[in-house]
Amino acid sequence: MLPPLFPVYVPALVPLYPYAPLVWLAGVVCLWLTRYTHQLGKRWGRRYYLVSAIIRPVGVVLIAIGWLALYAPAKGPGFLRGPAVPWLPLRSLTEVLCWAASVGFFAFGVWAVATLGLRRSFLYRSVDDGLVTSGPYALVRHPQFLATIGMIFFATRVFQPQGFPIYGLGYTHSVDANWLLFSLALWVLAVLEDRELAAHFPEYEEYARRVPRLIPN
Repeated sequence: MLPPLFPVYVPALVPLYPYAPLVWLAGVVCLWLTRYTHQLGKRWGRRYYLVSAIIRPVGVVLIAIGWLALYAPAKGPGFLRGPAVPWLPLRSLTEVLCWAASVGFFAFGVWAVATLGLRRSFLYRSVDDGLVTSGPYALVRHPQFLATIGMIFFATRVFQPQGFPIYGLGYTHSVDANWLLFSLALWVLAVLEDRELAAHFPEYEEYARRVPRLIPN
């Protein structure tokens, strides 16, 4: 996945702000619909790959739009620089560490995409694709999910909104609450994908015993 989740202030997304959680959740649902590669791929053949190649990118885009909509009402002094968290002053050691962690998780996600391949990451996965267990997939079974969860968490430490009013009210959505729900949604998606892969690959059960789902041991 790895959508551009660093906050960018897009005024055009302000109307979507009240519905931001529904937007990114719709993106997660799109990813869920394309997870049944081995069941639907065998049944639908080429039609499944075409549908997946449309739905999966839409899911990534919806996740990005949903998260950017959370920041749409905010007014920061720059295109990529928003107001800092009150307990996180600019150029503090904590902010530097948060930036380093965000970049680290982003690099980890890029490594995962490079290992799995662009086609399998963003378009479709073929029934004939083998099980990937090398690189970041030797550390966790779902490294792209882990990278996205970590990148969002540390990026929002730096770009936390300051309660800019919309429709006469303050922020009605908590960025942290959205992060918790988003992480839970990806965890459920990982569980469903584990079941799908275990049903197709006889060796997946041994791989799952050896490699954790999302948290490296």
